This record gives sequence, C-alpha cells and structure tokens, in this order.
Amino acid sequence: MPAGGRSPWGADLALVGVTAIWGTTFVVNRLVLEDSPPLLFLVLRFGLAALVLAALTRGRPTTPGLVRHGALLGVLLAVSIGCQITGQLFTTASKAAFITGLSVPLTPVVSFLVARKVPTRENLAGILLATGGFAVLAWPRDASGVSPGDLLVLVTAVIYAWLIFFLGETSPLHDARRYAFVQISFAAAGVLAGRLLLTPFLGGEGAFLAAEARALPRTGGFLLAVLWMALMATVVTFVVQTWAQARMSATHAAIIFALEPVFTALFAAAVLGERMGRRDVAGAALILAGILVSDWPRGRR
Repeated sequence: MPAGGRSPWGADLALVGVTAIWGTTFVVNRLVLEDSPPLLFLVLRFGLAALVLAALTRGRPTTPGLVRHGALLGVLLAVSIGCQITGQLFTTASKAAFITGLSVPLTPVVSFLVARKVPTRENLAGILLATGGFAVLAWPRDASGVSPGDLLVLVTAVIYAWLIFFLGETSPLHDARRYAFVQISFAAAGVLAGRLLLTPFLGGEGAFLAAEARALPRTGGFLLAVLWMALMATVVTFVVQTWAQARMSATHAAIIFALEPVFTALFAAAVLGERMGRRDVAGAALILAGILVSDWPRGRR
C-alpha cells in the first residue's frame, strides 16, 4: 500500500486529473502563442504560480534537501519547456507531440540506468500498450525527416523522463506544496534568466527571436490564458503530481501521463471543433488498457 495507507486508486485518479489539465495546455498554448512572446508568457505563468504557492506554503515544513532537489527539478523544467517551445517553431505539432511522448518508454529506462529499478511484467506490458496507443494517436502524418526542432523536442522528452523518475524518488521526502513552490520558483527564475539573456538579440533573424520580440497582448483572452496556465496547469498540477508520485512508481506515473494526447484530442474537439476519428479512439483505448494492465497488481508502492 502507498504511504499513509491510502488507496492506490486515489493517487491514480489524481494523476489522471493532472494529465487532463495538461491536455488543455496544448490548445491554450496554440491559441495564445500565435501573437505573444513565448518566453515572456512562461515568465508570467511561472512567476504568478510561484507567488500563489508562496502564500499556500506558509507554515509548511522545510525538510533536508528540499532546496537542492527543488532547484534541480526547477532548472531542468525551465530548460525542457524552453527546448519544447523553441523546437515547435521548427517542426510540426504532430511530430512534437509524438517525440515528447517518448518520455513514456524512456522513464523506465532512466529508472534502470540510474537506480537499477527493473519494471514489473505488468509495468512492461502497460508501457508497450500505452506507447503503442500514443503512437497511434500522435504518429506524424506529415513526417519529412529529422529537423533541428525535432532534436530540441527530443531533449525535452529525455528531461521529462528524468524529471518523472527523480520526482518519484524525492517526493516522499518533502511536503508537496513546499516542494512544488521551490520547483516553480527556480523554473520561473530559469525562464526569466533565459529571457534576459536574449533581450539584446530580440528582433534579429530567426523565427524564435522574431516571436519573442512581440509585445504582450492586452486582451481578456490572454489574461485568462495566463491565469489558467499559472493556477490550474502549474499550481494545481505540480502540487497534485508531487503528492501522487509519492504513492506510485515512476514507470506507472509515466504510463498515466500517456493519456495526455487523449485529453488534448477531447479538448480540441470541444474548443476547436476538431473531430476524433477511429485512429484517435483506438489510440485512447490502447492507452487505457496500458494503465489498467500496469495497475493490475494492487500491492505495488
């Protein structure tokens, strides 16, 4: 049983909720980043989230290694998201989604290489099913060779896999809210540092510099996007993810995260009018089967 005697299904459902919120972010980012500076948008997102978490963590316990662990996760989070956003300027959305999803099979690889943790047979079966489902959902229909953007997004996938592993190892050691606060604070600082370093070059050649030179939109839609991404997609998701991963293996968490494109497709259908075809339904079914198979032995962590 997990720590504190809680049902494993509670942590599973909490992480499914996190993944559902993440599924909305692709559509939100797609709409917002058409006319706003990517890094400055991230500065606002993480900066506001850090302020909210600071208020929520008053009186919460500080544990040994909290700042060291949180700083490492936060800086790597900033690097990974920066690579992802930059990479998406030079590759297609479908390829970026598929490459990012490689974090699912990479997580048990990282767990084995770093901690010599061998996945259970159920976990391995779940990984195969979930990865297959992800491939069915997100395999790029317009693949045209490897681009620099693909390589940047691949860096994101590798870092994500390591982040899932490391959070699973360290989250039982720290209070969920305070740990999330430290992570997000360092992520905000990392993104802000990157933005400041780019300031002298804004407006120069290249799609990314041109995008970053844009002025911040002054619209209600942009404000709502910042609030959603900061409060729901950062504050809520990071606190809940930290809590949930203390109660399951990193490999099992990665399998649940494979649901993200399913929720993205559902949200895109609701907001953008995109239709889910047979391929989408088949991919979703495989991912759900992977989660159920991985969760079959009720005696896991």
